[in-house]
Amino acid sequence: MISILSILVLILLNAFNLILVSGKTYSWEGLVLTTALILPELSLNLHLDALAYLFTLLVTIIGFGTNIYILNYFKYESNEDSFILLINWFILSMILLVLANNLFTLFLGWELIGLTSFFLINFWNERRGTLKSAFKAFIFNKISDFFLFVFIILVWYLTQQSNILLLNTNFMKLVDPSNPLWSLSLTCLLLCASIKSAQVIGHLWLPDSMEAPVPASALIHSATLVSAGLYLLLRFNILINILSFTSYILVLGAITAAYGGVVAASQTDVKKLLAYSTVSHCGFLFVCAALNNAYLVVIYLFLHGIFKALTFFCVGSFIRVSSSQDTRQMGVLSRYIPVDTILLIICSSNLGGFPFTLGYLYKQLFLASLTFSVVNLVVLGLCFVGMLTSLVYVYRLVYYCAFDLQKGSVNLLLKELSANTSLDKNYWSATTLIQIITVYTLLGLAIYLYILLYSYAVHSNLVLDNFPFIFEANKVNMVESEKLYSIYVNYFYCLYVVVIGVLITIECRREYTWPRKLSFVIFLLIFTFSLVCSL
Repeated sequence: MISILSILVLILLNAFNLILVSGKTYSWEGLVLTTALILPELSLNLHLDALAYLFTLLVTIIGFGTNIYILNYFKYESNEDSFILLINWFILSMILLVLANNLFTLFLGWELIGLTSFFLINFWNERRGTLKSAFKAFIFNKISDFFLFVFIILVWYLTQQSNILLLNTNFMKLVDPSNPLWSLSLTCLLLCASIKSAQVIGHLWLPDSMEAPVPASALIHSATLVSAGLYLLLRFNILINILSFTSYILVLGAITAAYGGVVAASQTDVKKLLAYSTVSHCGFLFVCAALNNAYLVVIYLFLHGIFKALTFFCVGSFIRVSSSQDTRQMGVLSRYIPVDTILLIICSSNLGGFPFTLGYLYKQLFLASLTFSVVNLVVLGLCFVGMLTSLVYVYRLVYYCAFDLQKGSVNLLLKELSANTSLDKNYWSATTLIQIITVYTLLGLAIYLYILLYSYAVHSNLVLDNFPFIFEANKVNMVESEKLYSIYVNYFYCLYVVVIGVLITIECRREYTWPRKLSFVIFLLIFTFSLVCSL
């Protein structure tokens, strides 16, 4: 399967200009079943356009990396084959969803990803609470399935069409905003998408999905399950704009971004920390979708998907070494697995948006998109909170896993390291070559994809005054907007430095040695200087 996915990734990367720049689309229809009742034609109708291509590319890249990582993570497991089968069935289900060109195929793919996620979460069914977590996620997925089914029935009743491309073409003619059935159908669609993409209240299933093995968690939280709801918003974006539901999505996404970041900053379980981090990032994605900024959504989908998967891969090594997901049981693992520690710092820094990283570039784009759109200060403040808390949970993830020397619970590990000095000096004792290949392959693909997407923005004339995200409608009052953007950026990164300073001050008070206190202060000065230079 790894060879098949690698070939598919190469084909999709080579087709980037062919599909996105030239705008070509491809369709295929099979298994047509026409019924005698008043029902839509049931057929397996697939269509590859720009949106489906980008999601397929993301899923195959993350799936390719996950399949490689499984060779390392599951090498001591007896049921590796069944896990690989479930992972690849999950990937195929997501690809079927994004390629669907009629409502029947869309619902089929939606059901399959919910079913396979249940089996993946319940994979270690001998563990206590695993089945409960799997059923909790399954019930929430069934609720979202019900809302999607109602949406499909209402759309078919109102339009007598099931082809998605024809619907998007004819929505302007078919939709009557005064008809309450249209508002009801779109409400069902938003509820369905918000549950699957873990928005506030609908997010309760996501932390429990951490019972799945690390490779499955990386796949669920980066490219497949949580992005399925966002895909629905992008696919039916025309209907959302006609019925003027964008403000609801904007507020919901902003609240979710702030809530997920605050809760993630208070977690001690590393996988739940990353789960609530995913909730926060899904909120940002909903905000981007509400701003009608498809370019920014795609950029962030790729950056978050790849770096969240890489962070999960690195955290998997910490969990395997410490035999625990609790940061209170870790603390000095940088001495035992320094290679994984360095990789974790690189990947999590991109999630937190540190200067001179791709995550930092995304935050610049996100702030500019908020500035050049009609957004109230409440939404802006909630987004500020969500972005600032990313610093806190990234810091807690790295520091408390790898560098905290003040914990009494790590004395046994310290004794083990002092008794076995050769183990301490062997940097590769807990890091395999397969894992390093996986991480560096995905890091290289992340940089390459960013270059491709930026070149696409330039080719499509999306770049204006160094802002590759401004719409035609927002080119009015550019001088005032750029002044406002400058104020927001400077204000945000002043808060950024304040948060870093508070974190360093807290840790300086906990340290007993002056060299470590001095290193914290030097880091703060270097960080502040690099931030000023990057601005």
